Amino acid sequence: MGSILWSSEKVDLAFSREEYSQKVSNHASILKQLIISDNIYANNYNADNWLILQSKLMNLLESAPELTPKQQVIQNSINSQSISAKRLFSKINENQLIDASESIKQHLKTRLMTQLEVIRADSVQLSNIVQEDIYNVVKRQSLFIFIILAVSILILLYGSGRLTKVFKVSLNEVKNAFENNHSGNFQKIKLSNQSDEFDTIVTAFNLMNHKLSETMVSLAMMKNIVEDRTRVLEQLSNTDPLTKVANRRALFERGDLELSRADRIHNNLTLILLDCDYFKNVNDEYGHQVGDELLKHICKICNQEIRSIDFLGRYGGEEFIIILPDCDIDGGIEIAKRIQKSLKENNLTIEDKELIVTLSMGISMLTDENETFEQLIHKADKAMYTAKENGRNRIEVGL
Repeated sequence: MGSILWSSEKVDLAFSREEYSQKVSNHASILKQLIISDNIYANNYNADNWLILQSKLMNLLESAPELTPKQQVIQNSINSQSISAKRLFSKINENQLIDASESIKQHLKTRLMTQLEVIRADSVQLSNIVQEDIYNVVKRQSLFIFIILAVSILILLYGSGRLTKVFKVSLNEVKNAFENNHSGNFQKIKLSNQSDEFDTIVTAFNLMNHKLSETMVSLAMMKNIVEDRTRVLEQLSNTDPLTKVANRRALFERGDLELSRADRIHNNLTLILLDCDYFKNVNDEYGHQVGDELLKHICKICNQEIRSIDFLGRYGGEEFIIILPDCDIDGGIEIAKRIQKSLKENNLTIEDKELIVTLSMGISMLTDENETFEQLIHKADKAMYTAKENGRNRIEVGL
């Protein structure tokens, strides 16, 4: 804007110089035309018009605008020629050179016209210089404005690119922080580029994260407590409180699950139902506390001899069921024999006295018929009672 104002002043001054030179040229042309059209040597010649116009020319020269040194040289020439022309016209007008020859009169008139022509030519030259100055000012100013605009555009492009990069990086950092929040990772945002706009967002976000992290820690603790209590309750609801093996409810749930799996993938499924022989006598002779210890001992022996995929549960009283997935009758008999052997070799000791007990076992296996878990138990139960009828401490297979 400063450059434009400066150029405007320069152009205005140049136009005033141009107008001034045009006026000088017009006055000189009119004065010359008057000399040409009038007989300045006539007795009745009236010089008032010429003198008035000459006086206006002198006044005009005195009110010349500010000029450059080069223009001032031309201005000085115009002033000098104007004074000389006035003197020569005054001298001709005073005595009209009555006694002079025609050649002298013509010479003086020609000289006067030449001086006026020099004034006009100088004013034209002055006008040309002014026009050249105007052109140079406009050219220089246009170039300057172009350079300023080019530099401004470059700065703007650099600034916008830099700003875009800052905003893009900051937005990505904020976006990543929100994504981490979704995964439960409540971390503070650390901006690579500081800015007032994003600093406000980051401060609010970090404060929110702090509160969320505290809340989530509390929720996580409560969740863990609830899960632990739930597991304990599930275990209690599915575990026999005395022997710590699965209770009747859990036994039937697992049985239905294994039966469904065996039907689906066409695998074998075998079941062992075992009963402690003469358990009532143990309770009567040694008391229920010893009877309870005996049941725990039997469960311990069974867990040692069955596979990891097998499932032991208390069916009721002194009866237990072992579910054997992917196992046939021969495999079931083999596991039953191992249990009998281990129980025989590891008798329960009560007050330095070994308590010798035996087990009667009934084994059943899933057939191609659409049997239920209860039907498998029923077949194993019949086999177990057959084992008792045949002398106890036996293994029988239910059909």
